[in-house]
Amino acid sequence: MTQRTWLITGISSGFGRHMSEQLLARGDRVAGTVRTLAAVDDLKARYGDQLWLGQLDVTDTAAVRRTVDAAFAALGRIDVVVNNAGYGLFGAAEEVTDEQIVQQIQTNLIGAIQVARAA
Repeated sequence: MTQRTWLITGISSGFGRHMSEQLLARGDRVAGTVRTLAAVDDLKARYGDQLWLGQLDVTDTAAVRRTVDAAFAALGRIDVVVNNAGYGLFGAAEEVTDEQIVQQIQTNLIGAIQVARAA
């Protein structure tokens, strides 16, 4: 099997973490992003240079570009991009604020678009 290099946003927990662990265990390389690097210290200790980490808030367009460029520079290529970073906003429409709605759209939609464009 050919080793692939994956860029996965939001690998600190949930699906992003599980997917990263599975890919790393089979020998692929992962460029993973998190908001807090300490959240994945255990993965870095286990997989070393096979796992490249970048601290990233996907709502910061300039940071998205810098992070993707740094991942390319460190790993040489990115074969697959997984836009996993995001969060749920729960409640009735009249219970959430305009600011909460805008923040969710900036993270879950615009952030994903910016990562795809940068990669």
